[in-house]
Amino acid sequence: MEAESRGGSFAAKARAYAKAVTAMASVAARGGRVDLTSFLGTPIRWCARISLLRTVTDSASSVSSDAPSRTVRFFEMLRRVDAERDDAVTRFAGVALAMIAEIEPPASLKKPLNPVLGETAIHSVVFPNERFESVWEQVSHHPPISAHCTRGSNVRVEGELRPKPHLVGAHIEVELEGEARITLIDRDETYVSDLPSFEWRFVPRWHSRMTRKRKWSIRCEKTGLRGEFTYAAKRGVRGVVYSTWSGAAVCEIDGRYDGSVVAKKISSGEAVARYDLEDAKRFRGQIVRHTHLDDERDTEVVWKETFKAMEENRWDDAKNAKKRVEESEREKRREREARGETFEPRFFTLDERLGRWVRDTRAQVVLY
Repeated sequence: MEAESRGGSFAAKARAYAKAVTAMASVAARGGRVDLTSFLGTPIRWCARISLLRTVTDSASSVSSDAPSRTVRFFEMLRRVDAERDDAVTRFAGVALAMIAEIEPPASLKKPLNPVLGETAIHSVVFPNERFESVWEQVSHHPPISAHCTRGSNVRVEGELRPKPHLVGAHIEVELEGEARITLIDRDETYVSDLPSFEWRFVPRWHSRMTRKRKWSIRCEKTGLRGEFTYAAKRGVRGVVYSTWSGAAVCEIDGRYDGSVVAKKISSGEAVARYDLEDAKRFRGQIVRHTHLDDERDTEVVWKETFKAMEENRWDDAKNAKKRVEESEREKRREREARGETFEPRFFTLDERLGRWVRDTRAQVVLY
């Protein structure tokens, strides 16, 4: 009877899965958008051997095999903004170029594993004369939200990330909801940036690219500057920076993120900032992971068995290991609900007034 019950349950799940896939295909065929956020049907062979928390920090570049990681490029560009001490327009352009250096479509066409609630990833971005300490934590599962904070001597970057994949016709568009808040500490300037989306496209070949013609923005309240940017064909990116106080455009940004991007003042035509991929290949930075093997929430510990099985091409074992992680998370949620408790993140707290996750400085990060 028990075996029959399990068989019936499996059959019911299979029917529900088939019904969901059929419904998605029907909507996509009509040109509609299908939200894949809660779709759990990704085969293990289509998954990358990395958690999303690692993907967003130290994944390989998709535009050049010998370029440093996106994170190294981002913080090196911010270091230059901090060091140059030029006028507000030049600083704004430098921050914009740092974002452009960091944002590119993923190199892998495989889906990273979704972090479980409370999963953490800690690392340092190390340069010859400076280091940035970074912590990421999955602070919510429904909806999935990853909070992060990275600090250097005079630069702080924090924010939230909520990926929302949609099936749209013959491609998957991944909207990155949330924002990045970049603060130049001694100037008390905070630049708030949207997160542009990217696409996995299936025809004429399977590839990834930034979503075109959709605007994303950066704004700095203290200086009254705001920039709006769009991606174009052939890895192009363009933007205009204007003053929200006067409404006048003050700077134009144009180029290719796999080549060179230049920011010029409109009044004089002077180039005030530049990002060049060939120059970036000489950036002397590296990412140092801090794996805590005695911490059950560390991303490498959470997915250890899954990663090992995937590396050895033991796909059934990998699928079962992944399932055990997910079932363990569900069991913890049920136990919290039974006790009348809610999940409390370790490194972040929700600022109810601002509606954003901020670093809880009482929680210290151990680096080793």
